[in-house]
Amino acid sequence: MSDVLLWLHPLMQVCAAVLGVWAMWQGMKRAAMLYGKKKMLFPWKQHVRLGTLALVLWILGGLGFYVTLDLFGSTHITGLHAELAWPIIGLAFLGLITGYILNRYKKKRTVLPLVHGVLNVVLIILVAIECYTGIGVWENFS
Repeated sequence: MSDVLLWLHPLMQVCAAVLGVWAMWQGMKRAAMLYGKKKMLFPWKQHVRLGTLALVLWILGGLGFYVTLDLFGSTHITGLHAELAWPIIGLAFLGLITGYILNRYKKKRTVLPLVHGVLNVVLIILVAIECYTGIGVWENFS
């Protein structure tokens, strides 16, 4: 099983990164509408689907701990790559929670969309670093 996850983990996380950047791009359009008062179409349902899928995949990325534990007998042998997983998982949960509230209870808001957006931009930055460190992990262990 861990052999499958060894290949599935990076593939799943790259897909999550692409979906997350796509959702962020859409969210930036929404922010321009909300804070810049620009009129444009915002694909709300698509943004929710893409963002939710990316966030869930990042949470499932924690299965990488299972892979290292199973193959090498320890979970934090990948250094920064393993350490960054924790804030990524936490921010992904916060993104899901704030996104759920925004989607479920639609009304005019200014603070919660800003919090949601900032949390997820920080998440994307951490994911970019995680991808970079993941390349080093891949080179060392494959």
